[in-house]
Amino acid sequence: MNTRMIDEVMTGKEEGVMKISEIVKIKRCSAMPEVVGERAEIVDLQIQELDKYTVYPVWVRITSGERKGKIYGFHYDEVEVLPKSQPEKTTKTKVDEQLEEILRCITTVDDIAEIERAIDKVKGNILAEPAQGFWEEKTPCWEVLRCPEEIRNECPAFKHQGLPCWQMEGTYCKLHDNGLKGHNTDICRVCRIYKRWGHDKPIEIKLLGKGFNQAMKEELK
Repeated sequence: MNTRMIDEVMTGKEEGVMKISEIVKIKRCSAMPEVVGERAEIVDLQIQELDKYTVYPVWVRITSGERKGKIYGFHYDEVEVLPKSQPEKTTKTKVDEQLEEILRCITTVDDIAEIERAIDKVKGNILAEPAQGFWEEKTPCWEVLRCPEEIRNECPAFKHQGLPCWQMEGTYCKLHDNGLKGHNTDICRVCRIYKRWGHDKPIEIKLLGKGFNQAMKEELK
């Protein structure tokens, strides 16, 4: 190492280029060619002026390869500092922007309650993925009850198979016995379909606004 490099290190100028904890890549090493290309972390920067020993100003801990964890000394021209990885920039979606706008407007507990009600309503209208259909490996209600094709094709139980029929507003059986809206589940509690697959759990309508076509119901009267 020449006098100028020693002076720069001793005065701290070289520390502006390399710092402890920085990640470097081994560019060359004639004594250990197998570490060339490996990554390492700087653990010490120093000048060693010992007779008959090589001076190594950069001491690193190898962080990859077969010599991972070992500490070795290198000259400055044998290593290069790797650029610090930048955090990935996340692209905001339209939904993200809408949520941020909504959250900025929340100032009271009543606002939170209103949002929770809106979320519950939306959740009731979201359809499950077909692959997660409730009737997988079960005989569906329209087959057990032998619903005519014109009834089956209009009934939400057939159209939206992600939920059981008793959790839907406006299935044909509810309309037929319980009026126009079809949200009364009394008929479900005595139905053999619910008794077989409902396991006596409380019935809660989860799918709203997808009910049986009212015009067809009037025609069938």
